Amino acid sequence: MKPSSSHEVARYRFGLFVGALLLTAVVVFLCLIPKPENDLFFELRIGTDILSSGHLPHVDTYSWTNRGTRWDVPEWLSFVIYALAYRHGGFFGVWLVMVSMTVLTVWAVWLTLAPRLGLAWAFQLTNLMALALSDYIQERPYIYTYFGLALSLSIVVRAREGRPRLLLWLVPICVVWTNLHQGVLVLVCIMAAFTVGDALSGVSDSTVRSRAIHMLLSTVACAVASMATPYGWRVYWNVYVTLRDHTMMSNVTEWNSIAVVPLPQMAAFLVIAGLSIVALTVSRKRTLADVLVLLALLIESVLHARNSALFAVAAVVVGAPHFASIVAALRRFVGDTGGGGNIRNAAIGFVAVLYLAAVAAVGVASLKPAIGPLGYSSEGIGEAVARVPSYPREAVDFVRASGLPSNLRLFNNFSIGGYLMWTLPREPDFVDGRLDVFSGRTFDDMLIIDHHCGSPTWVKLVRSYDFDCAVTTTRRIAVALAAQPDWVVIYADAPRPHHARCVVLLRRRPQFASIIAKALVGPSHRRSAKAGVITIAP
Repeated sequence: MKPSSSHEVARYRFGLFVGALLLTAVVVFLCLIPKPENDLFFELRIGTDILSSGHLPHVDTYSWTNRGTRWDVPEWLSFVIYALAYRHGGFFGVWLVMVSMTVLTVWAVWLTLAPRLGLAWAFQLTNLMALALSDYIQERPYIYTYFGLALSLSIVVRAREGRPRLLLWLVPICVVWTNLHQGVLVLVCIMAAFTVGDALSGVSDSTVRSRAIHMLLSTVACAVASMATPYGWRVYWNVYVTLRDHTMMSNVTEWNSIAVVPLPQMAAFLVIAGLSIVALTVSRKRTLADVLVLLALLIESVLHARNSALFAVAAVVVGAPHFASIVAALRRFVGDTGGGGNIRNAAIGFVAVLYLAAVAAVGVASLKPAIGPLGYSSEGIGEAVARVPSYPREAVDFVRASGLPSNLRLFNNFSIGGYLMWTLPREPDFVDGRLDVFSGRTFDDMLIIDHHCGSPTWVKLVRSYDFDCAVTTTRRIAVALAAQPDWVVIYADAPRPHHARCVVLLRRRPQFASIIAKALVGPSHRRSAKAGVITIAP
């Protein structure tokens, strides 16, 4: 697929540049699709604290339920980058980080596929990969894993074709990657699968046996490099804690099986999976190692939907030499001999523009309902993508102005824990998105409080925690608490579209008497009573 003449080289480079621009535009519009960012807020808080103190946390100081327990921040560098981006550019700066890393991921795949498949076919497959990622592009540390995986596997594919020295680049990549996100473990496991496959295939082939040795040495080097963090081997302790908690794994959507994901969201993934199977079936370059790698990733994607994005990236890169077989057959089928002149190029360009327009329409249409008071300004777009306007800003402002003492025994529902951690730094929270901190009793109790409102077990549990104040966007919890004689509603958001109504309740205690008396005659209390959303205890 590589050009030969100087004229073809110029055309190829121009096409490569135009394709990169179009793919960048596609990524920008895909990144306009808002998604819940429950974790972003605690990432900003922790990253800001690291910058201000110059130290990394080793114990939990952000919750009152697990305060003082051992807790590390293996993704500390990601948090610092997000905090710096927010400091200098607000939520739009954070959005730009997400866009930049996604663009780099797509470019890494594009530059791997284009020389092998030709520009037209590589462009389609790269776009398919981007669509498979679209539901998992979030302002979270794992966007670094997408880029790290694409870049590393691109190096591995080239190294396995006769340039083993390229594998040396994996060591510095892993050192940086492991401080950004623990997804570097995926690369280590993939390298191990390559090693096993080559070892089994190289029993009677000295060339493959030599490649297996190179892969083994690289696997060991990557595994060692993946622990080059301030926390050492403990950088993966939270992975172990999370994976062993079956209750948590079954209740966190992204760790559920692929069966829970709506079919339209999985369409691109399923197409890539099908193409990968066909490519490996017809390819003459197929190796046992390639089959083991893609089969393992496919099984993990079926078991845990979150891994489908990793499969999409790995499949198109590892499968690049094999997709050439499909492309060659398709080119013969449609009579594409590389010619076609201006008419062919114009047709490809027209289809690309139509596709870009469709992606842009979806991105803008998805953004519109989330736009807040800042409108379509840069910061307004940044807030809309992170769904900041849908979080309980007014309720937090009320809590700040209410005169409540600090260090309350605060209850909050899971989805707003990170937001409260960021906006109410003086108030330790009940639970938030740091799953490894709350694995076990606290997470299990949170599920009971959330799903068994009003039951005898629920009442006993609420009393055992002895909450002072509750800030919740879960209506059933607000109703159940308000029905208790020792709780009173002191604030409720005004109903509005695309916004989970937040309710603040306070325990009837002598030290809160003046705050309760003041709140009961305020406009928020009258509004909540008039709306009839919750029952206010007398």
